[in-house]
Amino acid sequence: MRLYWSPNSPYARKVVVVAKELRIDDRVKLIETSAVPTKQNSELSALNPLTRIPTLQLNTGETLFDSGLICEYLDEFADGGLLPAPGPARRQVLKLELFGLDIMDRAVVCRQETLRPEGYRWSGWVDAQFDRIGKILDVLDANAPALDPDLGTITVGCALEYLDFRFGDRPWRSRRPQLTAWQEQFALRPSIASTKHPQ
Repeated sequence: MRLYWSPNSPYARKVVVVAKELRIDDRVKLIETSAVPTKQNSELSALNPLTRIPTLQLNTGETLFDSGLICEYLDEFADGGLLPAPGPARRQVLKLELFGLDIMDRAVVCRQETLRPEGYRWSGWVDAQFDRIGKILDVLDANAPALDPDLGTITVGCALEYLDFRFGDRPWRSRRPQLTAWQEQFALRPSIASTKHPQ
């Protein structure tokens, strides 16, 4: 399998962490690429009409995109471990994954906003996104996840570290001691520690 990814992408990192947790990372060849909205990437768009990363090309030639779909496939490929069988437990994992994905989605578009020429940036819109992120973080602080890895905890862990990576000027830990303690412990997992975003 070939995974088109970037070490800067929280979505791609999530997939790499999942592969490591499932102990199939040796079966996944990493192809570093970029998916900048304002630049062409012919190789990636030929595989994935969305021209987004991560993109997983299977040995059969089939191509999967969207981190959730890729992670579901990898879990199936490895005979399970990060997604429970259908039922309440699975719904809880998927709900936690959605919290993490919403943080990622909002943070990524805020990052794109900071790349616009200064006169075209909308700071009020960015502040509104971080207000929504803060509400999710408050819920997670009040209901800190378990430390066991699953698709939900991995997504949240990657989302929190993306906030640190791109928005160190907007610290999220103050007033959230439970979530801070959780993240500090989860970050010690080899799959997380070995996939940190570049400094």
